[in-house]
Amino acid sequence: MSDTPGGASPNPLLDPPPFHQMLLDYGERPYWSPDGKRIAFVESNYGDICEIDMETRKVRNLTKHLGDHHSFLRVLFLPNGDYLLIGPKEFKNRDISRHVESELWIMDKDAKRPPKPLGRRIYEGCGVSTIANRITYALSSRTTPELGGTDRWEAHVTEIVYDENGPRLGEDRVIYRTQGGYRCEPQDFRHNDKEVIMAEYYNSHRTHPDHWRCTVKGVHLDTLEVRVYIDEPTTHNECEGIFPDGEHICLESSCDYENFFPPIDLWKLKLDGTGRRVRMTRLIDSPPWRASNSNISPDGKWMAFMINQYDSEPGYGMGLGLFDVEAWEKSAYAQQWETPQERAMARNSAQPKT
Repeated sequence: MSDTPGGASPNPLLDPPPFHQMLLDYGERPYWSPDGKRIAFVESNYGDICEIDMETRKVRNLTKHLGDHHSFLRVLFLPNGDYLLIGPKEFKNRDISRHVESELWIMDKDAKRPPKPLGRRIYEGCGVSTIANRITYALSSRTTPELGGTDRWEAHVTEIVYDENGPRLGEDRVIYRTQGGYRCEPQDFRHNDKEVIMAEYYNSHRTHPDHWRCTVKGVHLDTLEVRVYIDEPTTHNECEGIFPDGEHICLESSCDYENFFPPIDLWKLKLDGTGRRVRMTRLIDSPPWRASNSNISPDGKWMAFMINQYDSEPGYGMGLGLFDVEAWEKSAYAQQWETPQERAMARNSAQPKT
């Protein structure tokens, strides 16, 4: 993966910027184990689940010889060490298999038995508690026709229960509903599972691109109060990986450009409602490469992330990187905070006077 067709810039992780390093030249959607010693990832789009030992850097394919199902899109860890997988039973096409038939699975922590389907189709990704076998995710009218209509969405919190038959879905609660072009995707818990942090997209083909945006919101699980943490016009701001302090989260942001789909970089967002963020990755300097799908290590010292290119399908990986959060936080770069309002003012002041 040293270069790309059409004269594009070489993979920036071959000669990485400060604080960056290459982890693998393939793979997608990395996720740290609870002990911080391994990173699980999807080997390739709609493929097997692998993990890398962070001490030896040896990679092990976990699902290759387990069962009949090998078409996964995501992997996460439950706090008990079991793997939570997301994907369809079989690949049909990129729309149906991702947006209609993708479902939840659990695989034992030793990866000795085939993944077990939990019988729940979901929309896109999932958030996992660090203190209980508890998950949060979304349903859509397409995954769950019982919701009615064609454009309805629900966010849920569900307990994972273990009994003599193994893991199953337990107590379930709807925490948020939306429709009219808005799509919610829960990402993380924080504050001892008192709040769910989620992305909410508004960029369907039925809405004008001038109105497209992705915001970061929180739902308080006791009151169901909704709080907005960043809302920036025509900007993709998607939360991707909470920090151990619960006060910050990684942010995929297209804020360097004034429309929704250009390059994205990874930022650190303060979850206090101010919209304050500070840039972490610098793949913006190496077009057409971009960084996304980040996850912070349990000790907060490292960030794993995925790279791909501007025209890549969301979630399609072309390699995995590591970012040294601990070293970066000691640098001047980590002090360069901004808000969307400050960025807008800077843009306006840079416009030529007429």
